[in-house]
Amino acid sequence: MAAVRGEAFRNVRGLPEHERVLRAVLEFFRPQAVGAFVTGSTAAGGMDEESDLDVGIVFASDAERDAAWERRWDWEIAPWFHRFDADHVKPHFVIYLFEPRVKADLPLYTADALPPPAGGPYVVAWDDTGRLDEWAPGAVPAPDEPDWSTAVHEEERLWAWLVYSVQHVRRSEYYSIAGDFGALRDVVEQWQARLAGLREFTYRRAERRVDTGELARLFPGPHRAELKQAMLALIDLHDRQRGQLDLQWRTTEQARARIRQWVADL
Repeated sequence: MAAVRGEAFRNVRGLPEHERVLRAVLEFFRPQAVGAFVTGSTAAGGMDEESDLDVGIVFASDAERDAAWERRWDWEIAPWFHRFDADHVKPHFVIYLFEPRVKADLPLYTADALPPPAGGPYVVAWDDTGRLDEWAPGAVPAPDEPDWSTAVHEEERLWAWLVYSVQHVRRSEYYSIAGDFGALRDVVEQWQARLAGLREFTYRRAERRVDTGELARLFPGPHRAELKQAMLALIDLHDRQRGQLDLQWRTTEQARARIRQWVADL
């Protein structure tokens, strides 16, 4: 049985608690699993003391994986203080919180059902099958390049959603629109990311990737004045983003002016 590869630990050097827990996780599963890998920042780098450990464990068969899953409440890996199922995210996924404060995401796989390339990069910790070593180098996310092919429809949709929002604010249904404001915000968030040269906007570490200063104004509470100001701020930001793009828009200037006035009159 080959030892756990040192490459799996390259991004936890200097983080002694993370390295200790990662080593404990891999050593716990080594006798029973045919492979393991790290992903996320554990593979890509950029970890700090608040980073999660992302570790995939690979079993030879569905039966062996299911048997390990049934024992997930009592894995004697390292001192922990909480664990919970995350199978609402994907099947056979459990999260452990280890002492003193290291969080480890632990999905279970089989060699016949490994995660897709979009989740990469992956660094293999061991591979008894040879299949992980073939899979991991090709599991690379799509290039982080902007795609504006949906922008015209997104622009139409934003103005239609603004009309919907105005109607509900007029009815004093403030909580509903405050709760749904993320749908409006999503358009300008995605455009903010694309204008920065990124493929998509993600909330995680957004402050490091795009200018979020103006986006912070787009989180209104369930109050008429806050909703009005947030919608006006959204329109202002959207108009400036739109002005940087040379596309054939389908929303007319008259429609935009009318909807903008409806918001201003709230």
